[in-house]
Amino acid sequence: MQPARRAITLPRAFALCLIAGVLAVPGVARASPQRPELAAKEAILVEADTGATIFSYHANREVAIASTTKLMTAYVTLESDPLARDVLEHPYYPETADQSLAGLPSGYRYSVADMLRAMLLPSGNDVAHSLGIDIGGSTPHFVDLMNAAARKLGLDHTHYSTPIGLDTAGNYSSAADLETLAYALMRDPFFAAVVRERYAYLPHGVEVDNTNDLLAYPFVSGIKTGHTLDAGYCLVGAASWHGVHLISVVLGDPDEADRDDDTLALLRYGLALYHRVHVAVKGRAYYRANTNGTRKSVALVAAHAATLVVRRSSGLHVDLDDVPKDIDGPVAAGTQAGRIEASDDGRVVATISLVTKAAVRDPPSSSPLRTIAEIAALVVAAGCTLRLMRRRATGAFRPRARR
Repeated sequence: MQPARRAITLPRAFALCLIAGVLAVPGVARASPQRPELAAKEAILVEADTGATIFSYHANREVAIASTTKLMTAYVTLESDPLARDVLEHPYYPETADQSLAGLPSGYRYSVADMLRAMLLPSGNDVAHSLGIDIGGSTPHFVDLMNAAARKLGLDHTHYSTPIGLDTAGNYSSAADLETLAYALMRDPFFAAVVRERYAYLPHGVEVDNTNDLLAYPFVSGIKTGHTLDAGYCLVGAASWHGVHLISVVLGDPDEADRDDDTLALLRYGLALYHRVHVAVKGRAYYRANTNGTRKSVALVAAHAATLVVRRSSGLHVDLDDVPKDIDGPVAAGTQAGRIEASDDGRVVATISLVTKAAVRDPPSSSPLRTIAEIAALVVAAGCTLRLMRRRATGAFRPRARR
């Protein structure tokens, strides 16, 4: 039999769940969303799983980035030292009174994990200074490590001159580079968990609060604020909702309110445009093929699960491809027999193998016992036919006499 190609549809219940999930996000409307208008001087929004850029505005311009610099400080620290290692909080003497500090007592030792919390949540300049010395041996060497990491990540519009993020010459990045760095960091489970914390209690009686007020929104998942006179108000943000993951960056906002409004506008825009669909569920039957030319059938099930993040307006189409109408045994369970193929606007984006759920036995005709039984039946039938012919030849059946 020739393999078949058949279209399949996603379960209606799942589609309804998707709709309900989207409408549950505050501020996400049913209608096609309008492109946001921002006060930020530079911005970008990326769907993290696909890498698709949803929104971009002067995203490669090299500008001051304030305390979002500490994202690279965290990256180098995570790459260099285990979280359980104890390091020293060094004395720090801020040049201005308005610097953000975590307030860790100098001379005390903290784990790298707690030092990162103290730096990331309240944007502690004192802790960033200490990590530069503890991890790099000196601030200049730590800055060298930061720039080496930037080159490794392909951040072509980034250069560092401080682990803190003050307005110093040679410390700059771009919205696109900050998104790339944020994506790398959010893949680290510890970092991703820390930047969602609203506050943390640290040893020696220290409590730190997160400067990112947007964590009050259920779909916001991080990650770092920043502000200096040169950089303006900055925020690298992230959202996670029903399997869609976004990273946003806004730089150069005139005030904190605009920074938050711009970030929310971008994240809501992305959540309204994208959703995650389940193309296949592992072990679920998507087709039944007849076996050995009989009406008995075997289920063809998905070999693995597959989900996709796609635009709601995309032309996602799911087909069963190369599925056989009939399978002749012997075939072991788990044997590939066709596939599920998903295409988005004509481009194949996922392929999932279909496999037999159970084994298919040998065809009945190949069984020796069955063959003997069939021959015996033919012999009996032939004998009956010969008897009938003989009786007719000897006049065994005579016409009835008329009365």
